[in-house]
Amino acid sequence: MSGRVTRWLAVQLLAALCAGCGANLDRSLAPEAYHTPVAETPLSKKYELRLINSQGEHFEYFIREPRRATRPLPAVFILAGVETGRDSLDLIDDRDDLLLLSMNYPHGEAMALTGFGLLTAPFALRRMASETLEGGVLAIDYLSKRPDVDQERIILLGVSVGSVLITSLAAEDRRADAVVLIYGGGDLGGLARTNLREKPWWVPDWIIGPAVRTFLGEFEPLAHVEKIAPRYFLMVSSRQDEMFPPSSALALYGRARDPKKLIWYETGHLDLFDRQLIRGLTRDVVTDLRATGYLH
Repeated sequence: MSGRVTRWLAVQLLAALCAGCGANLDRSLAPEAYHTPVAETPLSKKYELRLINSQGEHFEYFIREPRRATRPLPAVFILAGVETGRDSLDLIDDRDDLLLLSMNYPHGEAMALTGFGLLTAPFALRRMASETLEGGVLAIDYLSKRPDVDQERIILLGVSVGSVLITSLAAEDRRADAVVLIYGGGDLGGLARTNLREKPWWVPDWIIGPAVRTFLGEFEPLAHVEKIAPRYFLMVSSRQDEMFPPSSALALYGRARDPKKLIWYETGHLDLFDRQLIRGLTRDVVTDLRATGYLH
């Protein structure tokens, strides 16, 4: 088969898969909420949380809240790595001065970018991203209706892949008061090429950028980060990050508007189960948010 025919077929496949895909951020009704107790400590209680949108679709979360709160507290909505909704809360030291809410990605299997799964991965990733954004809006709906949440201190926190969608969510939903990205960046096409170095032989280099722009262009952080202002924007990045290289972080930070701040680390890409690193990151983020007034 000639190179011209191969390219034409690839473009047709992209167009076919993309047809009919789109984000559906329905805010017409408040989500139904169901809590299931998971664990309890002297400081906090942890629950599984299920929110149901107006179409009857279920979204899964985990929440950790103080056992006793004498005043409305800041709340942090977290998007971290795939299948880390429950674990991401456990990695943060127990505390009683804020409420933490994390989300499990819908269709997390879309992140298995291996073998012939790469053919349908763009479609699956687009679906996952769209539904995650809807789940993020539901999470903010839920937090904005809790009387124990300080409505001027709702913080969005995105880690790694979650940073991409948190940026889109912050641009879409103005109810968040501050945005924190940890080990993230912009330029999805460049990031895809960086992270698909071990791609199968049958995936041509030239198709990666156009495929990412076709399927995921609406989630490009570089296109959304300016909309975060005038809310506070904090980035924590690493000069040694192999997944989100410094050039990607700097491109995103440069596009952001004030007020903003960038903190550099000197590690590889974030290991969510490196407790020492997580504690250091948490300490720096909490210190900065307290200094800027977003945490008590």
